[in-house]
Amino acid sequence: MTLSFARTEGAAKAAQANTATRPARGSQPAAASVSPAADARLADELVGLKSMIEERFNTLTWLGSSRQDPTQASLMLKLIRAGYSATMARAIIEKMPSGLNGSEAFRWMLEVLARNLRTPKDASALCDEGGVFALVGSTGVGKTTTAAKLAAQCVQAYGPSSIGLITLDTYRVAGYEQLRAFGRMLGVVAHLAHDAAALQDLLQLLAGKRMVIIDTAGLGQKDTRIQEVLDLLSSPKIKKLLVLNAGSHGDTIDEVLHAYRQTELHGVVLSKTDEAAKLGPALDALIRHQLVLRGVSTGQRVPEDWQRPDAQALVRLSMATAGKSAHDPQSSELGFFFAETGHAAVQLDAWHA
Repeated sequence: MTLSFARTEGAAKAAQANTATRPARGSQPAAASVSPAADARLADELVGLKSMIEERFNTLTWLGSSRQDPTQASLMLKLIRAGYSATMARAIIEKMPSGLNGSEAFRWMLEVLARNLRTPKDASALCDEGGVFALVGSTGVGKTTTAAKLAAQCVQAYGPSSIGLITLDTYRVAGYEQLRAFGRMLGVVAHLAHDAAALQDLLQLLAGKRMVIIDTAGLGQKDTRIQEVLDLLSSPKIKKLLVLNAGSHGDTIDEVLHAYRQTELHGVVLSKTDEAAKLGPALDALIRHQLVLRGVSTGQRVPEDWQRPDAQALVRLSMATAGKSAHDPQSSELGFFFAETGHAAVQLDAWHA
């Protein structure tokens, strides 16, 4: 009886253990109960945590280095306030030689910016270079006025017979009339080309001119018709000049440059510099995209308000900001600019004293 009872009791205990460990009917293992959505949320949280740690680490690194070298913090603040991007500011700060005082570091920074702002090696004007030039760019940046200024310079140097004017602007009301008015002032006939065939005929007609200027319709950087205009100007002998509004926001300038990156640009003309609150964003974009600055338009007068690009003068002018702005960062906020990640590196030709 005792033995038989022990076996029964053992069997009962074993049955209870099996019942406890056996999953309930219709239930799933615990590991399988985690949904893919939960896995995705967990992955997102881990990525966010990693980004936060990197940001805090970079900020602490910046704060530590700025305390050790206040000159770096001062230069960073000057660049950001002048409108230069955080990417550009970091690239300059990282290349700055050690041991420079405040004034030496500032002069070094100006030299680095001026050296990396590409301008023509010779001082000759575009009319001295000669050829066929097409002005492209967004709406209202001053392409027609720029065309008139270039034409006036050529007329002054070589006479009215040296210049040819063509417009492709069939979109804007009175666009052709504006160019014709400028042409009459200079004693030059302005021609209108409706399509590619008409453009080719006019280029052959004006082949003997020293300089031919093609004015195009203004199109926003997101306009799909940009490619149509570029197709009309696809001839290798047409040198394309992109006219940029110097007063535009830095992100807007970047979008314009990306819209025209599929074509080879002969250079850039900065317009409306007299209206720009800050020149830093425009110069920053030209340096990062390594484009050649061919001319600077400083107003509406034809042809007086035109300057040949002087890199050092433009850089000095860009740093001369007028007073405080609501968009200026505080010194305590510079760590966030230093901690930004995900931007392409800037290749700078650093200058050393």
